[in-house]
Amino acid sequence: MTSAKQSSNLLGVILIGLGIFLLILNFIPRYLMHHSWWFIFFILAAGFFLPALIWPKARPGLAALFIPGSIMAVLGLIFMYNTTTDNWESWEYLWTLLPASAGLGLFLAGKYGNWEKGVAQVGIWILVLSLAGFIFFSGSAVKTVGAIILILLGIWLLGKRNKPATESTSVTPSADE
Repeated sequence: MTSAKQSSNLLGVILIGLGIFLLILNFIPRYLMHHSWWFIFFILAAGFFLPALIWPKARPGLAALFIPGSIMAVLGLIFMYNTTTDNWESWEYLWTLLPASAGLGLFLAGKYGNWEKGVAQVGIWILVLSLAGFIFFSGSAVKTVGAIILILLGIWLLGKRNKPATESTSVTPSADE
């Protein structure tokens, strides 16, 4: 089967699935619809991911769409969590997943778009550092360790500022001059 035929079949299956899902939503009471608005982010993510997946020959030019696609998918997950648990206070640490989603998008774009190797590596670094921030901010560590780090940073800055200036060393001309 040619890749164009496979792409057409994939797109057809996705459209049928989306249509069935939307048809089912027509029969769900309004209360449930009120709590499923976040699904639009998954539709948007699919809209960004699909062109690069459907047209492999154009993938190097379309791979950049993985970045907003990843961001939309992560926003969908965050809003799905917020809506189903009614835990909107979690944004105090869930925001750290947004740079992680951009890092994931960079990684996917670099890998599947055959971009330079450094792009995928930068994506991984952004992803890892953002996930570390998520772990740090989501726990109780931020309440104690974070406060201690701020105090130590403030003390260091004050100590650096109040330190007497060191005498500048005179530069002697070299023999080459």
